[in-house]
Amino acid sequence: MRLPDIPYDSPYTFSRKQKIALTILPPVVSFLLKNLFALCEWTVFDKEEYIDRTIKTEGRVLIAFWHEHMAFGAHLFQGTHYHTLASYSYDGELAARIVHRFGLETVRGSSSKGGSDALKGLQKALENQGCVGWTLDGPKGPRRVAKPGIAVLSARTKTPIVPMTAIVSKCWHLKSWDRFPIPKPFSKIYVSFGPTIPPPPSEEEHQIENTRREVENALNTLIQRLQKVTGIQESS
Repeated sequence: MRLPDIPYDSPYTFSRKQKIALTILPPVVSFLLKNLFALCEWTVFDKEEYIDRTIKTEGRVLIAFWHEHMAFGAHLFQGTHYHTLASYSYDGELAARIVHRFGLETVRGSSSKGGSDALKGLQKALENQGCVGWTLDGPKGPRRVAKPGIAVLSARTKTPIVPMTAIVSKCWHLKSWDRFPIPKPFSKIYVSFGPTIPPPPSEEEHQIENTRREVENALNTLIQRLQKVTGIQESS
């Protein structure tokens, strides 16, 4: 049975060309990614230690990762119906339809439009599924600079945050702001999860900023650690 595409639910008006692309690209891209990932060798560090244990002890978790690594998260958590955030833009609509084909769901919104509704939707998703993934520098960057949304949701729901990062031995990079990596066939993909970060004690601005900075530093430090462990250096 063919998995149906999610309906258009964006306040944006898409052009005819964009609507055609939104019909064609999601099944094609998801098919290619799934088959490409199947050809690669995967090594995952500390998922049980930080994700599984946190869900067991706390009941829920927020997974923080950079926009460029969302496809790796979609692969690892496919079929779980965990939620992530996608903007209302064309790129957000495209991403939502692709992750839907990995058996994941999206809450719509962004820091500029629908932010409050998005946080409410993610809060409900946490209550129902126990896990939300968040691209901290999405939807448009700057690259590897965290926005405060995940810290706000963490404080509001008292949910801990676990950073996740990835590195690929051989890949192509899209000419996008996040330099999205496409693994080459038979390459090695390493994914690592880092120590749990507690939620901010309150939604006060300085508390949110402290956690935002802590998560950003944790992700970038985790990438550096993964580079040392694997001996892989990211291309500039």
